[in-house]
Order: sequence, then structure tokens, then C-alpha cells
Amino acid sequence: MVNNTLCQLYSVNATEGKDSIPSKQFRVTLGEYNLREPEVPAAIIENIQNVIVHPGHTCGQYVNDIAILELESPIIWSDSVQPACLPTGQGELGYKSFEGERAIAAGWGWLGEDRSKYKRTDVLQKVNVNVVENTICREWYESQGKKTRVESQQMCAGHETGGRDSCWADSGGPLMVGNHLGGSTIVVGVVSSGVGCARPRLPGIYTRISEYIPWITQFAIV
Repeated sequence: MVNNTLCQLYSVNATEGKDSIPSKQFRVTLGEYNLREPEVPAAIIENIQNVIVHPGHTCGQYVNDIAILELESPIIWSDSVQPACLPTGQGELGYKSFEGERAIAAGWGWLGEDRSKYKRTDVLQKVNVNVVENTICREWYESQGKKTRVESQQMCAGHETGGRDSCWADSGGPLMVGNHLGGSTIVVGVVSSGVGCARPRLPGIYTRISEYIPWITQFAIV
């Protein structure tokens, strides 16, 4: 998962006397859909100026599994590159009103858990999942003999019967809820962890973005 890659880069950087992720090793591509075909209009590659990892994050753990990437240049919006809406901040009306809603996860990860049978996709995939209330999610994990803890800073999405889920290499991708608070699509979660892919009663675990709005807005440029 992306979390492990960031930890490896952080560890390498720390041995060099630094305490941050080496931003020059990253690029952000805007307007990408098919990784093997040119996009029309063309996708744009942007350099990263700074990587801000949440101060509460610990390598090997998935709580506070979130970072902010600061680009070197402002983004130019177009038909293929649009801003994403974020949920309201912690404690504000409606910030936890996503439980039970239908959501969409997206990414270029593996198409199934069995890597001998499935492969990683070149075309951006989307999957419909249901946001599962944390208490129910904990009960489901316990019923499967898993000791996975689901904290308040996290959220679950999937299906009780399994079958649809994010998977390996989808980490860092969005969990989106549409037609909410005025009809906008809102990115409510970030693919973080889980047990396998699409297993019954083992929904994916996501970073709950609403818990981090105060932290995110510290770095917002108005």
C-alpha cells in the first residue's frame, strides 16, 4: 500500500538527517484515466514542492494515514481537471452524516485479491460501496475473528456479503459521496487499509477526512 512506500521513503530520508518525505521523488498527474494511452486533452504532470505528513502518523499504523502534497505550480482547472469538495469540519452539522450512504471508491489497483489470477489495471476503476457505521464495522471484523481496530478517525465502506471493494495499490485513492449537501460530489475518505479485498464482513477501512479539516485548512492558500 501507499502507506508502506511513504514509510520507506521517510526512513531513508531520516538516515540522511532529514525529518520529512523527499518531495522530489514524487509527481502528481492531473487528468489521467488510462495509464498506457495518451489522454485527450493531455494529462498534466506537476512537481511536488512539499509533502506534509500528519504529525500523528506512525509508520506501520493506519490511524492518521493522511498527507498533504503541495504543488510547485497552481493548478489550471479545465473540463478534465476539476477541484474536489471536502466535508464540513469536525463537530459541524452533518459532518458524520455519511453512514449508510452509497459511495464510490476509485483507483488503479489490483482487480482482485488473488494476484495469481488478477492483475493491476491500467484504466481507472470505480466501485460502488456502502459507508458502514463504525460500530457495525467493528462487529463485522470481530465476527470474522479479526482484531482490527476501527478508530473514530477512520471509516468503513463495503458490503456485508463482500464482492466489491478497493484492493491492493488503491491506497491513497478517494472515497466519494455524491448528491450531498447541495448536489456536490464530496471526497469523504482516503483508501487506507483492510483485510484482503472484497471479503464478506471485512469492508475496506478509509481515513475519515472530516476529522482532519482543521488540520488541512491550516495549509490552505486562499
